[in-house]
Amino acid sequence: MTSGADMGTDVLVKAEVALRLERQLDAAQQITHIGSWEWDLDTGTVTWSDELYRIYGLAPRSCAITLEEFLARVHRDDRARVQHHVTAAVERGGPFGHSERIVRPDGSVRKLDTVGEVLVDAHGRPVLLIGTCRDITDDPREFARRVQAGEQRALEMLATAAPLPDVLAELVRLVEEMAPETIASILLMDDTGTRIQHCTAPSLPDAYNRAIHGAVIGSQAGSCGTAAFRRKPVFVTDIEIDPLWEPYRDLARSCGLRACWSFPILATDGDVLGTAAVYYRQPRTTDPTMVELLARVAHVAALAIERRKIDERALALSERTEMIREDERTHIARELHDQLGQSLAVLKLEISWLAQRAPDSVMTRKLEEMNQTADSIIQSVARISTGLRPAVLDILGLEAAISWQSQEFAQQTGIACELRARLDNMKLDTSVATAVFRIFQEALTNVIRHSKASRVTVDLRLEGSVVVLEVADDGVGLPPSRFRGHSLGLLGMGERARRLGGECVVNQRQPTGTLVSLRVPLRQDQGSQITSPHVVG
Repeated sequence: MTSGADMGTDVLVKAEVALRLERQLDAAQQITHIGSWEWDLDTGTVTWSDELYRIYGLAPRSCAITLEEFLARVHRDDRARVQHHVTAAVERGGPFGHSERIVRPDGSVRKLDTVGEVLVDAHGRPVLLIGTCRDITDDPREFARRVQAGEQRALEMLATAAPLPDVLAELVRLVEEMAPETIASILLMDDTGTRIQHCTAPSLPDAYNRAIHGAVIGSQAGSCGTAAFRRKPVFVTDIEIDPLWEPYRDLARSCGLRACWSFPILATDGDVLGTAAVYYRQPRTTDPTMVELLARVAHVAALAIERRKIDERALALSERTEMIREDERTHIARELHDQLGQSLAVLKLEISWLAQRAPDSVMTRKLEEMNQTADSIIQSVARISTGLRPAVLDILGLEAAISWQSQEFAQQTGIACELRARLDNMKLDTSVATAVFRIFQEALTNVIRHSKASRVTVDLRLEGSVVVLEVADDGVGLPPSRFRGHSLGLLGMGERARRLGGECVVNQRQPTGTLVSLRVPLRQDQGSQITSPHVVG
């Protein structure tokens, strides 16, 4: 049985261990300049570690901390953004992170990197926020790491074919995260190379972005217009007195902008692609760290813009090649039908004329065989001509062509094919109709070759201004992804859709089979004729 003295000793030992662990944790936080915190959502109680007090320039535990007290110490230009991050984290739950500047009692400004997590109770209700704050003001390695991570995110978006404005917006977010006091902007040159156009600047007032959109570059055209004209960086430390801003000074003043540094975004051949800029709400002399960051952003932006220009040229070339191929198919199909088909028809008539005048049965039988051969050739010519370019597509349109092809597929393969068409007999642009039809043919070809399906369902419809085609089968489904990446059929389907600004996705269907989903936007000048939907099975 444990005596009271022993129990007291155990309590003292545990208290000493706890105190030692607390001291070790405090020492570790001082060494790493990391402070920890907790926020109890039910009571509103905020608890800071001693190091976090020191990071904020306060004596440990010298004052009670509340959410309002914390926000009051955040830099006024970052306060709304930080409050938004915290509110969004509570609503969303899970881990979160952001950066902010704080103002110490002596007026000095420190940059912090905050990482936290929202904890919930058994009912999923958020009850506690925990996290850490790291002082990164004097840590160039951390700054470089975060810049590299931001550049990597932008390049990954570029590699996955994200829209160019989204890639450039990621670079703007990088600048504003690394330097919260800045307002970042990226402008693009127009096709004439004489005007700059708004691309992304989410923190600038909309009125400002509209005002400078299409501004002419020149030797006295603000920071960005001048940087594009000179092909060199321009650093305006005070907009109020710099002559470069004379044409836009009132505009900048109305938006509270006092300084602007701009880098031209240059292509590998020296052409100006746009500008990357940062604005400040106070006069600001150049900062080497920010100058380097802006230069790196301009470099990555140049890579992204040039890559997209190359993609656009390749897409245009591919589209032109496909147009030529379709024209050739149409020409050959018509030549086969009109010239060779007519010649064979004449030959058949002449064989029939000879058969009627044959002197003996042997000659008659031979002429009959020739007549049957001519019939077979005529059928082959018709089949080849239709395969090259179905006349129904040009005469009756996409809906009729899909219906015809579905019936042909069912008859030739024995695979049931059900079509629900709801295009309302709309007459589509030739390029759109051709692309959708060719993708449909490729989807059916894949069913024949790979699916082992017994049934195919086809859904052709309009969703607003988008043509939607879905081809589903009940076959074995898709092969492993490592074998799909080099499928020329799948690549060709996706390429056709992209040329028209659409998307073609091939997915596994549940419980079995494959689903091809195509979405292609209509051209603006297309109308519709309303009829009732029909089903072909």
